Amino acid sequence: MMLLEYTSSPVPSVTQTWTKFQRLAPWTGVLSLTRVSVPKKPGKSIEAIKEIGCRLECWNRDSKLTVAEYKIFGLIPGEDKLFLNAIFLRLVDAFRLGDKDIKSCIINIFLSLRRKRRRSSVKDADCGILSKGKLENYMEFLRRVKVVFDTGDVEERSMALVLFGCWADFAKDVADIRYIVLSSLVSDDAYEVKASLFAAGCFCELSDDFSNVFLEILTRMVISLEIPRDVRLAGVRAFAKLCCPFSLADKAYKTGLKLLKDSSEDDFSSVMLISLSKIASKWTLLISAQIELLTLFVSEERSLDFQATTLRCLNFTLAKGVCDFPSATDIVP
Repeated sequence: MMLLEYTSSPVPSVTQTWTKFQRLAPWTGVLSLTRVSVPKKPGKSIEAIKEIGCRLECWNRDSKLTVAEYKIFGLIPGEDKLFLNAIFLRLVDAFRLGDKDIKSCIINIFLSLRRKRRRSSVKDADCGILSKGKLENYMEFLRRVKVVFDTGDVEERSMALVLFGCWADFAKDVADIRYIVLSSLVSDDAYEVKASLFAAGCFCELSDDFSNVFLEILTRMVISLEIPRDVRLAGVRAFAKLCCPFSLADKAYKTGLKLLKDSSEDDFSSVMLISLSKIASKWTLLISAQIELLTLFVSEERSLDFQATTLRCLNFTLAKGVCDFPSATDIVP
C-alpha cells in the first residue's frame, strides 16, 4: 500500500451527530471533543489538547458499543467511528500546523493510548480506539503526518516517527511509512535514529516480515564503530522487541548471543544480556539456554556493574521460567 501526496481536504463535520453524542457522553466521557482545532492562544491550546487526551483515554477503556447501547442512545451503528475519526483528524491537523509544544503534547496522548492498549488484558485486534478497524481515515492521518516528516527539522521528523510507531496497527502495512522508518535507522542524527528504533520496535510487535528486515539492519548497526555509543546501545535494547514468533525470537537470540560473546565492552554486554533475557522469557525453549549463559557469566571475573546486571537477569529469567510458562508454545502475556 502506497501513500499518495497530501492534498488538503475539509475535516468532516460532526455537528449532525453532536446532539446524539451529548446523550452518549456518560459512556464516552468525550463531551467536549469537538473542540480539537488549534486555538489561537498557545497556552489555551495545550490545556485543550490535554483535556482531550484525558477524555480519549476514558473512551479507549470502553470503546465498543453493544446493539442495545446503540438503541438506547438513538445512534446508527458506525456513528461512533465517524465521530472518532473526526476527532483524530483535528488532532492530526493540530500536529501538522502547531508548534513543537503542541506536537509534543499530541504525541504524549498517543503514547499513553498505546501503553494502555498494550497493558490491556483484552487482546482483541479491534480493541481500543487506535485499532485499524476503528479508524477508516487512517491513510489521511498518515499523509498529513508525512508532511511534517518531509518538511520539518530533525526534531519534528523524530516526532513524526514516534507518531508512526504509536499508529503501528495501521502504519505497518503502508510501504511509504515502512521505508521512512527503515531509512531513518541510518540517519546521521542520533535523535532521529532513536525515534526510528522506537517506531521499528512497535512495527515488529505486529509484522513478522518487517521484523526480519529490522533484525538485519539492527545487527549491522550495533557492530558499527562509526555509530555513536549511545545509539549503538539503543539498538541493543531494541533487540528485545524481536521476540515473536518463535522463529524470529530464536534467530534474534542467536544473533544477540554471538554479538555478546564477541564483545569485550561491559556496558554493551550488560544491555545485550537484558535484551536476551527479555527474549528468552517469552519462550520456554529459550529459558534454559539463557539460565545456562547467565550462570556462566556469574562465575566470571567481570566488573561489579556487569555482575549485578547478570544477577538481576538471572532472577528475572528464573521467575519467568517458573511462573509464566505452562507449555513450550505459550507466549507470556
